[in-house]
Amino acid sequence: MSAALALALVGVPTAIYGASEGNADAREAFANAEKFRARRDIRSARIELMNAIKADPEWIDARVAQAEVLLGLRDGIGAEAELDRAVQLGLDPAAVRHLLGHAYAIQGKAPQAREQLLADDIPQQNLGYAARIRGRLALQMGDSELAGQAFNRAMELDEKNPDLWVDIARFRADSGDQAGATNAVDEAVRLDPDNIRALQYRGELLRFQFGLGAALPWFERALQIDPNDVPLLTEYAATLGDMGRMTDMLVVARKILSLDGSNPRAFFMQAVLAARAGEYGLARRLMQQTKGVIDNVPAVLLVQGIVEHGEGNHNAAVDKFARLVSIQPDNRQAQNLLARSLYLAGSTVDAIDVLKPQVNRSGAEPYALWLAGRALEAIDERGQAAAVLNRAAIHDAGAESAFMAAAPLSVLQAEAGRNASDARVVVPYIRALYDAGDYSAAFAEAKRLQQANPGASAAHILVADVAAAMGNYDEALAALDEARSIRFSEPVVLRLVEVLRAQGAMQRSGEILAQYLNHNPSNISGLRWMAYAHLETESWAVAAHILENLRKRIGDNDALIMAGLTQAYSGLGQREKAIAAGRVAYRVQPSSPVVSHLYGLALLADNKRKGDGISLLEKAVGIMPENPVYRESLRRARAGQGRTQG
Repeated sequence: MSAALALALVGVPTAIYGASEGNADAREAFANAEKFRARRDIRSARIELMNAIKADPEWIDARVAQAEVLLGLRDGIGAEAELDRAVQLGLDPAAVRHLLGHAYAIQGKAPQAREQLLADDIPQQNLGYAARIRGRLALQMGDSELAGQAFNRAMELDEKNPDLWVDIARFRADSGDQAGATNAVDEAVRLDPDNIRALQYRGELLRFQFGLGAALPWFERALQIDPNDVPLLTEYAATLGDMGRMTDMLVVARKILSLDGSNPRAFFMQAVLAARAGEYGLARRLMQQTKGVIDNVPAVLLVQGIVEHGEGNHNAAVDKFARLVSIQPDNRQAQNLLARSLYLAGSTVDAIDVLKPQVNRSGAEPYALWLAGRALEAIDERGQAAAVLNRAAIHDAGAESAFMAAAPLSVLQAEAGRNASDARVVVPYIRALYDAGDYSAAFAEAKRLQQANPGASAAHILVADVAAAMGNYDEALAALDEARSIRFSEPVVLRLVEVLRAQGAMQRSGEILAQYLNHNPSNISGLRWMAYAHLETESWAVAAHILENLRKRIGDNDALIMAGLTQAYSGLGQREKAIAAGRVAYRVQPSSPVVSHLYGLALLADNKRKGDGISLLEKAVGIMPENPVYRESLRRARAGQGRTQG
């Protein structure tokens, strides 16, 4: 009998008379399995335990050990079967209730799991394990309070267990306590530096905190220990794909399928690659291989919608994007895609309703403004359409903030007063104060929330947004530095760049942006800002290289990217390329003063089209007469033609 099972049976009455102690062949295979388990190679251990069970089907130790291995592989059904057989052979059920509860939890059988994990005959040495699985089960059921109680109990019983600390890290992260999650997973790694789950989750947290590239060393370190761990390989492949390393992702995805031929995420990753290449039929066939297991995952709904949209099935695309927006109501990309699909499906009014919350606040994306304008035109609301399209033309999106329209202020104030420590209630109140222009009150509430939640990045971002609106850039920067130490995310980076630029700290803003892009080399917003920074410093070749790569990824329909290319190629003296890029930008957004100005400057370099260039400069000044750069460009152009400014 193994030491682990012997310990589990201490003080527990057993009835195993007639059960085998393992024949020679079974013991040899069992010993081999133990060696593999010591090396963290549980897949090889599983095979050896299969051999042990085949050699002696009535040996309880082999059955229980196989159940433990199968739990490590998240095979709850297989583990349940082995444990049931062990009990049939004479093992007292109390000895393995913690394992059976775990098996039921993996299968989603919550009532059966609770029955096992709450039984009063679980041996003392297994109570910590049982409490930990109860915590996991509570998280699955969405009961964070019960999960916290279970994990606290597990801590009292088994605080040196690294797997427990990984579970606590996930619990804290789900609760918004990123700093606490990092501390917990660091403790797991300290207790067991070779724990696969701890190394994997440390990588996941770093990916969340600092960006994609930061996770790779941790994933790769864990893969050196077990190169065939499917959950680890899955996170590794997904990260490679998000970084744009599609070939590497495909290699790993195929390896996953060689280990787990029905793995839905591996099929999904290949579907993403096919959809990016415009191979929508192939993407659809690959998605069908997932058997619907991951259909409610936001990223999956996004790709399914894109496939339907790409094949012209606009009503089907509406269904996918509507489900995505219901799951992620603040996802602007999903809102825009849903609105576009509704517009193309002929549901113009519904498209406007989707875009209205975004368009009616600061921070609206130019594309959303443009689409809303076109939709308003389609229902003959030309006055409203003109106003919205004018905002799109002058890129009057405003700085995106953490705030959006909320319920009446009086209602929110009362709710916040009753639940002063509940961020879910207080944040909407702060948003309402912000929207009402009461920045002092919003700032006071945001500071109080920040002090109560120092480990939550979102709390620091709220303070930064209110402080920036008040012009208090030092306070905004301090809050963003706190948020950055918890999670170096795109919203934090873009805010840092804007605040630093407002302070005139151009070099530091560039350094922060470069650091972010080092870990997130494919991030479109970061690359866009980096290109603009190079345009400002007249690093034309670098700017052109970045913008051309962005153009390849998102197409020609981004007027600002094409206008940036116009400026870069003009700076390089490549007149024809500059004019070609400007022509595309002007086709996309002819009423944009930025586009008119840069396209006009490009045309001035062509002696045959100087008149057209001056006309475009006049148009830019006409749209934004207060802009000194546009006025100076027009003055110089007219002087060169011997014309006077009117």
